[in-house]
Amino acid sequence: MSELPDSPLVRAAFDHVSAHLHEAILNHSVRVARLATAIGESEQLELDPDSIWVASLFHDFGTVAGAASGDRFEVVGGNEAAAFLERLSFADQHEAQEIWDAIALHTSPHISESRGGLTRAIRLGVLMDFGEDVLENSASIRARLETMRPRLNIEIELADLVVSQVLDRPEKAPRPSWPRDLYESYLQDPGYRGVNRGF
Repeated sequence: MSELPDSPLVRAAFDHVSAHLHEAILNHSVRVARLATAIGESEQLELDPDSIWVASLFHDFGTVAGAASGDRFEVVGGNEAAAFLERLSFADQHEAQEIWDAIALHTSPHISESRGGLTRAIRLGVLMDFGEDVLENSASIRARLETMRPRLNIEIELADLVVSQVLDRPEKAPRPSWPRDLYESYLQDPGYRGVNRGF
């Protein structure tokens, strides 16, 4: 737990998501928080540290919540974060909206980057964790984080969870969207067990 900031809000968010998320996705979420923090500092985005961590920790939470909902997993994650903040009487509505936006838009290329602020930092943090060279020495930064929080086949685990929800509720993967790409790739070869080609 020492890797977390000394923040009651962040610790509460971590405790909440860690009780539900697959370990690979939890590790990815922690790495994204660290990467988004570094990106925000590099780009001088003036971001609230707690908001970075809450958005990062919840950005894939829709893979384990809202299976019965027709909303995309990204929207479910944003809604879950908003509900969590409301339960904790989080008063800053502007920051709460920024957190929702960052989560809901994190798979939306160009839109999320162009929004700037927290939405940009989370999107770039996700991209960097999946191999984009966003910062100088990106590979060495990723390698260092992965010694603390191993990948554990995150690409397979994440895609499989998204697809499993879409199989039950196809409306969770509207065209065009990243969930739809994963779903259509799965349909081409349901027996394939490697990294989803839509990833």
